[in-house]
Amino acid sequence: MKTIFCLLISSWILASAHVQAAYPSRRIEVVPAGNAGGGLDAAARALDNAIHEAKLITQPMIINNMGGAAGDAAKAYVHQKKGDPHVLYLESNRIYQNKIVGTTQLDFDNFVPLARLITEYLVWVVRTDSPQRSAKDILDQIKADPASVAFGVGSMPSNDYFNVVRPAMQHGADYKKLRIAAFRGNLNIQLLGGHVQVISTTASEAMEHVKAGKARLLATSAPSPQGGDLAGVPHWRGLGIEMQILHWRGLFAPPGTPPEVIAFWDDRLGKLMKTDAWKKALAQYGWADAFADSTQFKKELMAEREVTGKLLRELGFAK
Repeated sequence: MKTIFCLLISSWILASAHVQAAYPSRRIEVVPAGNAGGGLDAAARALDNAIHEAKLITQPMIINNMGGAAGDAAKAYVHQKKGDPHVLYLESNRIYQNKIVGTTQLDFDNFVPLARLITEYLVWVVRTDSPQRSAKDILDQIKADPASVAFGVGSMPSNDYFNVVRPAMQHGADYKKLRIAAFRGNLNIQLLGGHVQVISTTASEAMEHVKAGKARLLATSAPSPQGGDLAGVPHWRGLGIEMQILHWRGLFAPPGTPPEVIAFWDDRLGKLMKTDAWKKALAQYGWADAFADSTQFKKELMAEREVTGKLLRELGFAK
């Protein structure tokens, strides 16, 4: 019996090694759940460039953008590719949020989380001539009068929306009475044009105007003090607000992806994160390293879904 068991284990190891050696056997279709030129598209193309520059795979990657229905079109497409190890899927926290708000029945339980690749951090931005000198000034103001400050975000619900509501909640403001407007397009135009007093957006979206002296950063959603463009910008925890928001980009596979393929990507992506090619991509796009392998990524997705679901129910967005 022991001999049979050892033979089975040996066969599994040999089979896994064979799959890792043979895979990928053809081109890989990478499906960003967003349009060309967006953040998910950038992450997909950075992955493609860096992983080939580092010579970690030899088969080409073909980018197939699917930005329809706030990511749900890509979900439906990839879900139909059950068991196909040559399809990968780039998505954000919409992987679970969309099910909570009722636009789809699919979330990450219907896919295979492979890795969190990168994150951006969100920031509060004001005009340089704003009378509010700090995020604490604004929090105190909306605690006294929730409608006294006009905030701009890209969409609701979204991470930039949560980056307004969650600090307000923790500071004791009546978050249901906050003035928050969602704008399609460039939020900086709304800020610099005086249509809103504060915007919540990704740091990379704001930096051009900050460096030009037109805007100031008041707070970041990073979990700890940052360097680079965010050096000296207070983070929420440093301001006594116990929260962080990672505006991440993650890699998923269709349901039924073999364990050997998951192990392959754990190995290759773990190696990729240490390469100069990937570090160059992080610097180019202003991203932060937030790598999590398949096991850690799924664990953190489950925790995020619980926190976000509770918040969306409180705010009336959940279906």
